[in-house]
Amino acid sequence: TPAWSLRADLGVALAHPEWVRDALPHIPLDSRRAFLEAWLQPVMGACPGDADAETAYLWSLHQTARSESEGSDHWARFETLPNRLACLLGGLFLLERRPDERRPDRMLALQALADRTASEPLLERLRALWPSASVATPTPEEALQAWLASLPGEAWLLWGKDGMVGHGAPPPPELVSAVRGGGAVAAVKASGRAWWSQPIAWDGSPVGALLLAQAPDEPFAAPPSTALAGPWLARLQEVAPPPPEPSEWLLTDGSEPMASVMRELQRVAPSELSVLILGPSGSGKELAARELHRRSARPGPLVAVNCAAFAESLLESELFGHTRGAFTGASQDRKGAIETAHRGTLFLDEVADLSPRLQSLLLRVLQEREVRRVGSEKAITVDVRFLAATHRPLEELAARGAFRRDLLFRLQGTVLTLPSLADRRHELDWLLPRLVSLAAADMKRPAPALAPGLERPLARLPWPGNFRELRHALERALLRCGEGPLTAAHFSELDQPTFEPRAWEEATRAFQKQLLLDTLRRHRFHAADAAEALGLARPALYAAAKRLGLDFAAERVAWENAESL
Repeated sequence: TPAWSLRADLGVALAHPEWVRDALPHIPLDSRRAFLEAWLQPVMGACPGDADAETAYLWSLHQTARSESEGSDHWARFETLPNRLACLLGGLFLLERRPDERRPDRMLALQALADRTASEPLLERLRALWPSASVATPTPEEALQAWLASLPGEAWLLWGKDGMVGHGAPPPPELVSAVRGGGAVAAVKASGRAWWSQPIAWDGSPVGALLLAQAPDEPFAAPPSTALAGPWLARLQEVAPPPPEPSEWLLTDGSEPMASVMRELQRVAPSELSVLILGPSGSGKELAARELHRRSARPGPLVAVNCAAFAESLLESELFGHTRGAFTGASQDRKGAIETAHRGTLFLDEVADLSPRLQSLLLRVLQEREVRRVGSEKAITVDVRFLAATHRPLEELAARGAFRRDLLFRLQGTVLTLPSLADRRHELDWLLPRLVSLAAADMKRPAPALAPGLERPLARLPWPGNFRELRHALERALLRCGEGPLTAAHFSELDQPTFEPRAWEEATRAFQKQLLLDTLRRHRFHAADAAEALGLARPALYAAAKRLGLDFAAERVAWENAESL
């Protein structure tokens, strides 16, 4: 039964032979029982040939732990056993009992497994095994040198722009350049040796390459497993985030398309021109407004108003202010945002949501540079620079009469069009460390290092919410990240299927067309039956097919041809 099997396993693990003897009569006659019987003997016999992989591994583990012979056969089983946790526990067990088996390559293999578990008790057991006066693990360079020493012949590791470590004659410079550029090259002869390379990846990102050499007339040997080198190369290339820059600044590495935006922003910032900022939601329109104000010479404040956040009556009071008694609840005079921004800048976010009446009132302010509070006839002169932003197509709205064209002319003294995050994927390697620093500072925690290549899997996501969505994803990832580096495993977004973003009308139209087609096929293209199933009149069915671009006759012929096959 499972209870007796567990008692036997605990007896082996904790060296209690009496527990094993108690459980043995209740264990089925198989290779597992044969192992337990052999374990109870002073000298363990040979493992039966029909034993499963885990039982054979345990057998060789305890045989090696009890003997003084070299344990290469056991470590060969260690390399091939799929259960890596069993390998880690068995390796620790053996090396704690056989100090002579503590070779660098074996220690490194255990270190790679222990790092993946992030189990402090297991890491502590391993730290105690490293042959040094302290319990510190080796540096990445020391670990990689030890791993390279276990390989035959010349062996060199390359990473980053100039990272390089190895033993034996160094590879030719032109070969090093080729490998750094592409990660792998075909076998070549140089300096009397045959050189070949093998790329190394960790957590799905390339972290370096291995260069090996041998005599030209020798057949190429099987490539060594690079799994041990991957985590150490990744640790060498962890990116330390820079100190956080002010959160109101626009971040860019200076490449296009943001380079053009920044040039225009710098040119127009000192002027008095109104600026219309266009771009998808979350692309940084308010940051652009703050940057424009910061670079201007205006001494007054930047006042931001979200036009979509208020009902019309409240927004009028928010923008223009009111006098005492102007409406119920107006107990005192109050300045509006336009007055508050005197000698400064007013930023109207989501300006496309202004009602026609408020558009007219705002146009008058732009023309006359005067504002009247709600409930007052007195005009107050203001010195305000106007910035406006929206993600909606103002030109189309103006063409439909939903937005005043004369107001649009006043607002677009110049236009800044911000790109989406999808158009700035190439900047992620520069942006990501800085965004992590900002998010960590807001969360009042130290910014973690970034795993090398983290920007690659993130760049594959669509990010329809742009930088706002990325910022929230970073905050969630930082909550999951402990003391180690921030890796792709901390981003739940990478585990979710991605969907191609579509407009509401497009998605709805596609659904209706497919529903209509499926219903027609189910009713063998009998229009009356299909219309009844959909709750439509027959003429409405034909009208819907025409509106959706569904060729009724062609679809029926295609269906009949398919049915005849």
